Amino acid sequence: MRGLRATLVMIACAACGHEDERPAEPETAMTLSFAARVGDTPFSCSEVIRGVGTTAATVEPLDFRLYVHDVRLITASGREVPFRLADDGKWQSGGVALLDFEDRTGTCVNGTAETNTALRGTAPPGSYTGLKLKIGVPFALNHADAATAPSPLNLSGLFWGWNGGHKFVRIDARVVGSSGGELAETSAFNIHLGSVHCRGGANAVTSCDRPDIGEVVLRDFDPAVTQMLVDYQALVAATDLTHDLGGAPGCMSDADDADCPNLLARLGVNPSSGQPDASQQALFRVE
Repeated sequence: MRGLRATLVMIACAACGHEDERPAEPETAMTLSFAARVGDTPFSCSEVIRGVGTTAATVEPLDFRLYVHDVRLITASGREVPFRLADDGKWQSGGVALLDFEDRTGTCVNGTAETNTALRGTAPPGSYTGLKLKIGVPFALNHADAATAPSPLNLSGLFWGWNGGHKFVRIDARVVGSSGGELAETSAFNIHLGSVHCRGGANAVTSCDRPDIGEVVLRDFDPAVTQMLVDYQALVAATDLTHDLGGAPGCMSDADDADCPNLLARLGVNPSSGQPDASQQALFRVE
């Protein structure tokens, strides 16, 4: 009888264990939509941008592209759930996506005619109230050979070189002035975010003192329904675009360039350490 009882208990426990090991619920396909803005105005490569920065400058847009990764959805309880980017052979690969708001019209001459304004992937079914993501390319993918990398990591215009890796953000503009009622070119103001002070050579970069990966946190909205905005005016709000403070024209992620600290902070990067810091992030927002 004892042996029979033990056998029955073991069978019962085994059955209980199988009840707990239920298969995970299939993930749901989801699209997260974004739009480029200049304040309340839709961004356009064919429109002059007026009234931006601390001196209400007028600029012509030249480029507006950025890489993102590590996308997470936020539940009402604050739990972060991975949003798994789907490889599509063009805009998304290896967990990295390129948001491309320029269309090679007007004054935008650096990019491509096609645009990409959405992230496509899957997540567990559920109700979500916010979004987190990182601006940039993960270290493991950042310093690979761009010539052989899968799209979208194969764009030469978004690659600094072996040591520096990719330009995580390329938002270029030309500041213009007035001459006889006509707009006249005066100076460039380019914003390029990327890792700096990296050590190592081709395919052998070991570390970067400043990774300059940005962090974005957006709360109190449904990311599956609400369009997220990427706002050039908010990015440059604390910057005088008409007066470069030294170094490269604009900011090339050099913390010693006086034009960079405000811009890095608004890109979700701690200006002092180069680490992700969403506390002053302003490029992404929700209406």
